Amino acid sequence: MNFRSGFLKSSSVVVGAQRFYNNNLINLLKSMPRDVSNIAKLQKQRNKIKEKATKYPPGTVDLQFLCPSSSGPASVYVFTDQSRYLFNCGEGTQRLAHEHRTKLARLDHVFMTRTSWSTIGGLPGLCLTLQDTGVPELVLHGPPGLDEVFRATKRFVVLRDLKVNTIEAATNIVEDYEDIVMTVKHVPLQKKASQDEGQVESAEEEIVAEDQVDYYGYENKTKLKPKLDVSNAVQRLVQRTEYCVTAYVCKLKPKPGTLDLEKCVEKRVPPGPLLGQLKNGFDVKLEDGTIVMSKDVRGPDDPGPKFIFLDIPSEDYMESLIENQSRLLDDSDAIPSVVVHFGPNEIITSPAYVEFISKFPDSTVHLVANGSKSFNGYVAAHRIQFQLNQLDPNIFPVLHEAVKFENTQELDESETLKKKMRLDSPIQKSVDSVSMDKFFNVSTLTSFHLRPLRGLDTECEATISSKDYIKELEVTPGCLDTIANVKSEIHTKVDQSRETKYPKLVFLGTGSCIPNKTRNVSSILVHINSETCILLDCGEGTAAQIYRFYGLTEGREMLKRLKAIYVSHLHADHHLGLIGLLHERQAVMKEDLNPLFLFAPQQISFWLAFYDKRIERIRKTYTLVPNSSMLKSPFVDLESSGISGIQTCFVKHCPHSFGVAIETCSSDAPTKITYSGDTMPCNNLVTLGKDSTILIHEATMEDDLEEEAKYKMHSTVSQAINQGSFMNAKYTILTHFSQRYAKLPRLEFDTLKENVGLAFDNMEVTLDDLPKLHKLYPALKAMFMEHCEDMENKAMKRSLKKQRQASRQASPEKL
Repeated sequence: MNFRSGFLKSSSVVVGAQRFYNNNLINLLKSMPRDVSNIAKLQKQRNKIKEKATKYPPGTVDLQFLCPSSSGPASVYVFTDQSRYLFNCGEGTQRLAHEHRTKLARLDHVFMTRTSWSTIGGLPGLCLTLQDTGVPELVLHGPPGLDEVFRATKRFVVLRDLKVNTIEAATNIVEDYEDIVMTVKHVPLQKKASQDEGQVESAEEEIVAEDQVDYYGYENKTKLKPKLDVSNAVQRLVQRTEYCVTAYVCKLKPKPGTLDLEKCVEKRVPPGPLLGQLKNGFDVKLEDGTIVMSKDVRGPDDPGPKFIFLDIPSEDYMESLIENQSRLLDDSDAIPSVVVHFGPNEIITSPAYVEFISKFPDSTVHLVANGSKSFNGYVAAHRIQFQLNQLDPNIFPVLHEAVKFENTQELDESETLKKKMRLDSPIQKSVDSVSMDKFFNVSTLTSFHLRPLRGLDTECEATISSKDYIKELEVTPGCLDTIANVKSEIHTKVDQSRETKYPKLVFLGTGSCIPNKTRNVSSILVHINSETCILLDCGEGTAAQIYRFYGLTEGREMLKRLKAIYVSHLHADHHLGLIGLLHERQAVMKEDLNPLFLFAPQQISFWLAFYDKRIERIRKTYTLVPNSSMLKSPFVDLESSGISGIQTCFVKHCPHSFGVAIETCSSDAPTKITYSGDTMPCNNLVTLGKDSTILIHEATMEDDLEEEAKYKMHSTVSQAINQGSFMNAKYTILTHFSQRYAKLPRLEFDTLKENVGLAFDNMEVTLDDLPKLHKLYPALKAMFMEHCEDMENKAMKRSLKKQRQASRQASPEKL
C-alpha cells in the first residue's frame, strides 16, 4: 500500500476522534476571558502622542539598518522624533529590533519592495508585537498582491486589536504617500514578460475542505462557506500575482531653520509663545507694534533631502529600471542624498547596473543593504554562547559566524565590492564616474543621518567581542570557581570524535511565543546519521540560525541533508520559518532538488498552496504528510535514511496539535526520540513516548505559575519532568521556555534530577552528553546570578500578592 492510499483509508478512522477532541478544546478556548484593557490604554496614550506630533516637520530624521539575514534585503528603520517607518521586513526583524532597543511602538507604515518571503517574512511576527504595544493601525505599502498575502497569513496570525490596511502600487499608476514628515513616491518596476511556469497538478492536492481551511478551529464557523467550489478555487489559484517590485523615492518636508535666540534678544522678543511661532516660520507682532520677521531670527531653511530605496532582484527587471530612470533620477526638487540598494551583489556589480548608478551625482551616497555581511547583528546570542563555551566547548561550540567575524573583522567587504564593479564592467567611463568613496556595505545599526544632514555613521554598528563577554564572568562573584569545579566533575575536554556520534541534537530555538535576544522560537535539528537530519518545528529565523551555527558552507550542506521537517501545530512561533527555509534549500540544491517530507497538520496545505500559486514556487520542495495520518501507524518511508518509524498523537494545546516519536534504526544505538510540541500534561504523549531514549518536552512556565500554564495550555517545569518519569524516558531535555526566562528558567529545587537537562539555543548534544547535563546547573546559576536573583524577587512578589488576596478573602469585613 503506498502512502497516499494508506492515508485516504486511515483518515476516515481518525477524523471522528479528531473532531471530538477539537470540539471540546474549542469550547474551552471560547470560554476563556480576554483582558484587553492594557492594549486599549496603550492605544489611547499613543494616539495622544501622535496628535501632538502632526503639526510640525520633525527636527531629527535618521535611517537605521537591521540586517536579520545573510540571504535577503536588510530592514531599514526610518525614525524621527515623531513617527516611525519601516522599509522591508525579513525574518528576524523584530528580534533585532528588540535586542537593539529600536522601539516599534510608533510604527505606522511598512513599505515593501517585493512580496517575496525575503522581504515580508518578518511581518506576521512584527504585527503580533505591534498589537501588544498598543499600535491601533498599520498601513502596508507594496506591489500588487501584498494585500492578498497578508490576508492569507491571518489564518495563523490572529490580530484582534490591530487594524492592517494595504496600499498597492499598480503597474501603470504612480501613487504618492504624504504626511507631515515626508512624501513617498511609489515607482513600480515590472519583470520582463515570461510564460507562467505554474500549472495546477491536482485539485485534490490544492483544495481543502472547510475544517482544513480554518487553522485553529475556534473561529466563527458561520463566516466560512460550508464547501469550496473546486473549479472556482482552482481558477483563483492559477491567477498568479503579476511579477513586480516597487522602488520608493522619498523626500522630507521642508523645515524652517533653527531659531537664533541671540537674534531674538536683539529684536526684544520676550520669552514665551512668540518664540515658538518664530521657530515654526510665523512672523510675530510685539506689544510695541514692532513686526519681527521669522526669517530674520532663524538659520537657513532645510528644504528636505531626498532618499531612494531600490530593489532589483534579477536581470529581468533591468529593462524596467532603465525605462523608469527619469522617475527615479528626477532632480527638479532635490538631488538624492542617499540610495539604498537591496539587490544581490551579482546585480549591483553588473555592467548595466553600474552604468545606471553612474547617472547619480558624485555627492550621492550608495548603501548596499542586501544581507551580504557575514555577521547579522545578533550580539546577545554570541555573548551567551561565548560564556557557555567556557563551561563546555563541546555542548556549546563557538558559533561559526563569530569565528569568521573576529578573524576578518569584515573590513574589506565594501572595497571588494567596489573592485568587482570595476572588473566586471566593460564601460570604464561609467565606472570611473561612480564615486567609489561613496559606496558602502551596511551592517546592523549602521545609520545615515538625514536631518540634520550629517551622513553615514558607523560608530554604533553591532560587533562581537569575545574578550568582553568572558570578562563579564570574571567579575561575577564565585563564577569562575564554580565553572572550574563543574568542568572538573564532568571532565571537560574537546572531543574530536563527536563528529561521528549519532543521533545528535542541535537546539536552534528554545523560546516560546516571540523571539528574544538569547532564545529564538522553536526549532530543533536532529542528526540521524552523517547523511540525514530532520527538523522538529521551524520557527521564524530557523534558516539563519543554521547558518549562524554552522557557517555558510557547512550550513548549506546541512540543508542538503535535511530529509524532513516536522511541524507540531500551527501557531506562528512553530512554522513561520518554513517558507524561508524551503526557499533557501531550493536555492542551495538547484537542479538536484529532491522534495523533503513535510509532516504537519493538514490545515497548513491551504497556506502553502496559496503561496505557491500566487507568490513564489515552493510546491516541488516538499511532500506533505498530514500528522493525523500517523496516529494509528508509523510512517516508514524514511527507513533507508536511518529512521525506522515516525508516529504522532494528539496533545492538549490548540486544535490540530501533535506530539511525535521518532525511532532510528542505527545498528550502533537504536534510539527513540519523543518531542512534545506545545502541550499541557498529556496521557497520549506518555503512551506514545513509552521507554523513550530522549524526551524533549516544553516547560514554558515555572512551577508556581501552574494556573497561568493551564490557562495557556502549556506545562510547568515539574509537569514536564513528571511526563518523562511517567513514560520511563531515559533522559528528559526541557525547552520552549517563556521569554521571561531569557537566560535560565526558574526552578523550585537546587539540583536537577540526574536524567534531566535544560536546553539553550545553539546547544549541541550527543548521547554521551546526556548523563552530564544535570551537572551543569550549578555553574549555570553562577553564570546568570543576576538573572536568577531577579526571577526569585518576582516570585516572592507574586507570593506576597497571593497572601494578601487570600487574607482579604478570608476577612472581607476589613475591606
